[in-house]
Amino acid sequence: MSEIKKGFSELFKKLCKDKKALFTVLAGLSGVLLILISEIPFSSAESKNSNNSYESSYMNDNLEKEVEKLISQVKGAGRVSVMLTYESDEERVFARDTETERQGTEKAQMSQKHIIVDSSSGETGLIIKTVYPEIRGVAVVCTGGDDPQVKSEISALLSALFDIGSNRISIARRAEQE
Repeated sequence: MSEIKKGFSELFKKLCKDKKALFTVLAGLSGVLLILISEIPFSSAESKNSNNSYESSYMNDNLEKEVEKLISQVKGAGRVSVMLTYESDEERVFARDTETERQGTEKAQMSQKHIIVDSSSGETGLIIKTVYPEIRGVAVVCTGGDDPQVKSEISALLSALFDIGSNRISIARRAEQE
């Protein structure tokens, strides 16, 4: 133990004499410290974002399950699995307070500020509406996926439901379970 202590003591003395080496070691330690600090969440913004992504994921799963339930009612479809793909993420539109100032005949100056509300999770913007993304495509795997009549009915149903072309709908036969 005393040898280790002695080694650190000698190393510290050498670093104090050589200013370049001391600066290099301090810069390295500062970098490591900054990396460690960056991993600590200081606000609830990260948890809000992960909660939003959880909500989107939940809504996506819920919609897929509803579509599975609907398709399984098509005669001959059998056991069904569905996957939906989207054009983008959902978008939220926040309320804004707009002020317009006119000074004589000059152009009006307009300023906009987001309306902030206090909630149990902290301050957030006031959401006026949420715009859900358009569905890009649908993949269906079902027991009757090789029957042309079943494929046609499922494709027509999905096309009407999501207002997408049949080129964005894929229907395949489910593999036999052993």
